[in-house]
Amino acid sequence: MGRLSSFTFLSLDGYYKGTNDDISWHKHGAEESEYSAESLKANNILLFGRATYEMMAGFWPTPEAAKAFPEVAAGMNKAEKIVFSRMLKNVDWQNSRIVNDNLLVAIQVLKQQEKDMTILGSGSIVAQLAEAGLIDTYQVMIDPVAIGKGTPLFQNMACHLDLKLTETRTFNSGVVLLNYEST
Repeated sequence: MGRLSSFTFLSLDGYYKGTNDDISWHKHGAEESEYSAESLKANNILLFGRATYEMMAGFWPTPEAAKAFPEVAAGMNKAEKIVFSRMLKNVDWQNSRIVNDNLLVAIQVLKQQEKDMTILGSGSIVAQLAEAGLIDTYQVMIDPVAIGKGTPLFQNMACHLDLKLTETRTFNSGVVLLNYEST
């Protein structure tokens, strides 16, 4: 059975995006980019909600992304990508496809295919899948910045989520990566 992980960066005060979907506060350097490039070598299917997909598809295929983050851009562009959306009708980013079926059922079917998957960002999807108990591991990268207002990662989740801390890593920038397993 395939495993489902979630990777999200958060502000120190717990927001994955600021007001008006702002993520400009999320600034990582070479060490964090190296970590991302290494993570992409796992060849997981990347999962997105519509908003995150549109943001990522607007950056990673560009010459600017290839110049600034060559290894990450190559990995992002090469990876198989699924965007969960009922609004999108087509996608242009290479190796991408749309799934507009019931999210929970679609993830259960995908997990049966023995391929590991990673949700990037996509807070509303993370909250829904966490509530359904479908996420196996959570990677939370905490930036050393407080933004005051924004959208919390588990917004509108009605259940209690118990996790076990399995690993930590501190980057030179002060960013901290926390890895959790579902219990």
